[in-house]
Amino acid sequence: MDKLLNKIAVVTVTDYRDYPRYFWEEILREKCEEFLWFDLEKEYFNNGKKKTQEKLLNFLEKEKPDYVFMFDSLFYDLDLLSIFTKMKEISPKTKTVCFAGDDDFTFDASRYLALFFDYYLVAQNDFIPLYEKDGLSNSFFITQITPCNINKNAKKIYDVSFIGAPKSDRKEIIEYLMNRGIDISLFGAPGWNKHHEIKNIYKGPLSSEDLPITVDKTKINICLSTNMAGVPHMKGRFLEYLECKAFSLVEYSPQMAELFKENKEVVFFRGKEDLVKKIKYYLKNPKEREKIIDAGYKKLKSKFDFRKELDKFIKKTKNESKRDSLPKLDATIINLDEGSMRLSKKDLLEKIGNDEYISFSKGDVLKSKFKDYLQIYSLIKNNKDISCCDYFISSKSMGDIGRFRYCPFGKLDGAKYNIFLDINQVVVSRKYFIKNFNVLKKSYITNEVRFINNDNTAFVSVPLLKIIKFRKGFFNNPEFLNDLGLFLFSFHRELYSRRKRPLKMFIYSFFLFKEIFFGKTFIFKYLIKNLRR
Repeated sequence: MDKLLNKIAVVTVTDYRDYPRYFWEEILREKCEEFLWFDLEKEYFNNGKKKTQEKLLNFLEKEKPDYVFMFDSLFYDLDLLSIFTKMKEISPKTKTVCFAGDDDFTFDASRYLALFFDYYLVAQNDFIPLYEKDGLSNSFFITQITPCNINKNAKKIYDVSFIGAPKSDRKEIIEYLMNRGIDISLFGAPGWNKHHEIKNIYKGPLSSEDLPITVDKTKINICLSTNMAGVPHMKGRFLEYLECKAFSLVEYSPQMAELFKENKEVVFFRGKEDLVKKIKYYLKNPKEREKIIDAGYKKLKSKFDFRKELDKFIKKTKNESKRDSLPKLDATIINLDEGSMRLSKKDLLEKIGNDEYISFSKGDVLKSKFKDYLQIYSLIKNNKDISCCDYFISSKSMGDIGRFRYCPFGKLDGAKYNIFLDINQVVVSRKYFIKNFNVLKKSYITNEVRFINNDNTAFVSVPLLKIIKFRKGFFNNPEFLNDLGLFLFSFHRELYSRRKRPLKMFIYSFFLFKEIFFGKTFIFKYLIKNLRR
């Protein structure tokens, strides 16, 4: 088989399931003469953030791969925008590709990061029109499925199985099935055994290799399609089951209904009662299960074969010219600092002049050079008057120790979590500034931003500034340490990365406890919380 490329590199984090290596490595190796894998988790836990970024750039400068594939699971707080900028300098011919598997949660980040990647591979078909609406012609719909060895003679030892992480709605469905006499087996991430009612059916987590084996041994696999916000979305797990020629009952998803014919290539259920009814029916009718499996598998291989689609993508793009710059914006912005915000409304409006957008600076902050650009871009694309970005919680002595991300977690209950917003995150239109001058001035003085909501704000879920000083009492809020994903802390990883260098560990620990002494008591609580896990 002729190789399409000379060299491909993958930069990502691999989780306990061996994801995404299990899906991508074998198929990408087929496409190139040399295949390289840069393990961010290994590097970060051995070197910390700053050194990891340096090693990544040195790696890319040395190897100069034809393509670099990254994934939207890059949660190790790396400064992606800075990395992309430097990458273009050190390896200008390298094409960058990101795979976005969770746009229902991450689109407020992906649509802006896509400006910096050469190509975006999108796993949720309903988001392709949204990328195109933004003018991003570099997005491609692709489903990641690794071909599995189908064992047609596998003995069906499970009537019904569910594989997935414990979430409240899932727990409710599992209990409902148990109470209706359904013999269900449960697999997935640790956490299920904490629920006394269902721990007896929990059989532990599955590696990527073990998942198809378990699926082969199951008569009916349950696929739940709603995300944590209760919204149905494209679920890749169904495609994995189909690749194994295994039967599934799938919670209705309009995205999957666009791809597969209902009751011919896929069977949907709508609600718990319908699920019980269909489980009982299809347990009694194995021939109908086989008929639907065959039709669904045929559609999968003809329309969504991962190996073929990736081949088509590389053949289409390998000779294309790279995009060298961001789209140009014909807009002006003025930054208002503490001196400016002391002026009267009349004097301030005179200072603003004809500038179309206003940003704010207060206290000890560092802003990304892309902040103004991306926030103006977000206002234009969303036709909104307010833009709000994410931020790093930073320290002069320790660097970044955490990240605040409003999307999607703050969005679930915006009024509750607006207490963690900061005026430095905000950019507003001139029209909004004039109309809401008193509200903005009060927010600036108190640094309490309570006017943000999903209707009036374009969210850029990318950390575009580092905040060093916060208002008094910020870290003492009882919601601050709740495990909601609103804050992603990194100091425990930084501490661990210094474990083999006693002096550096001592210095970092000294500054860590200094931060605790001066009010960041959440650090101590979080360290204790993680040590108990």
